[in-house]
Amino acid sequence: MLLNANARAVSEELKRELENFVPAEDLFYSRCFDDARSIARQVLDRGYGTVLTGGGDGTFVGYVNCLFEEAMARPNREDARGAFKLAPVPMHSIRMPRFGVLKLGTGNAVAEFVGASDRAIGVVEDILRTRSGEVSGSRRLHLLSFEGKRAPFAGLGIDAALLNDYVRLKDRVKGGSFEFLGNGGLGYFCSVAGRTIPAYLMRRSVPRVEVINLGGPAQRIGPDGKPAGRDIDRGEIMYQGPCKIAAAGTVPYYGFGFHIFPWALQAPGRFQLRLTAIGVPKILANLRTLWRGGPPPRGVFDFQCDKVLIRFDREMPLQVGGDAEGYRREVVLEMAERPLELIDFHLKS
Repeated sequence: MLLNANARAVSEELKRELENFVPAEDLFYSRCFDDARSIARQVLDRGYGTVLTGGGDGTFVGYVNCLFEEAMARPNREDARGAFKLAPVPMHSIRMPRFGVLKLGTGNAVAEFVGASDRAIGVVEDILRTRSGEVSGSRRLHLLSFEGKRAPFAGLGIDAALLNDYVRLKDRVKGGSFEFLGNGGLGYFCSVAGRTIPAYLMRRSVPRVEVINLGGPAQRIGPDGKPAGRDIDRGEIMYQGPCKIAAAGTVPYYGFGFHIFPWALQAPGRFQLRLTAIGVPKILANLRTLWRGGPPPRGVFDFQCDKVLIRFDREMPLQVGGDAEGYRREVVLEMAERPLELIDFHLKS
């Protein structure tokens, strides 16, 4: 069990409860990236077939990438003397454990995707059901790849600005009397209301973007979720114009139940790309429908694709898997080479 010790929900009380039914040698807590990398090596050394992660999307993404990187870096070929040498490892030959994702973070898009429980007692029940074999069904999770980092979603624009603002707020109040303002949903609300929305309302110009298809035939998706128009071939411009959000995902959610990618599962092997330049007032007016994954308002453009170049006319905030990644003018998003197997808490044996 791989848990983020920094996550608010991973409390001392939860740790004590877990120790009652999970062997100590199977419990791992990370506080930094180096911890996660060390834990990944131990997971591979011990050959675990299933691992549970807890601490939000960032924890899941971090462990997944550490496991892939560690597996790919291992010696896998013997010379005539029997000594191991490093050699390129085919992605399809890497043995990855099956993942179970617990709802223990602020952003829980993947946990919501697989039906993980959202109550403290429910998390314990999910663990017990998994260990007993009561929950053994699984589903595939396809991932995006950005500069080698695998994640279920990524985006440039307002969504990433929110994450950057949230991280900035947490750093500012950490250790002080107002540290509680940087926690969970309250922290996100303070970030949105206090910085993200005011900053965008003050902008005098709207960023412009050019999106080019670099992969197989892409498809525009209409407001009803059905294909609209002809296929968009490799090298063609998919969209050119004003844009405040350019987001892509292989799961429907963004956390907090927000169905930002309602058609992400319609075409396995491709991700949903959503572009829009609609303003904050229009977003707020349609927020209920957008939140539930309903038909988007005019000015929202959706596509299904497997590799795209997104090029803005200015530096834009970027997030990958719910982690703020600074600012970029240009990014390439593509499908990762292989999917993962996730425990589906909706399914019982």
